[in-house]
Amino acid sequence: MEDISLRARVRRMVQTGEMPCEETGKIWAGRGVGTHCAACGYAITPSEVEFEITLTSGVELRLHRGCHDVWREECEELSARD
Repeated sequence: MEDISLRARVRRMVQTGEMPCEETGKIWAGRGVGTHCAACGYAITPSEVEFEITLTSGVELRLHRGCHDVWREECEELSARD
């Protein structure tokens, strides 16, 4: 997915609460197992790093490394506007 499209998708998901910005500090990273990324929707393959984030609500997000970076940036941007 192109960076511009990914960023727009993640921004919308953050703004609507579909991907909340409530990271608890518990982040696990490891080899992907084929789970679909919450941000881009593509599978995270064993050759890619998968980030697993547990939110305070108990929801778990699984993201590619780059998707995780975009999510954090969009959360920071949203926080700066509030």
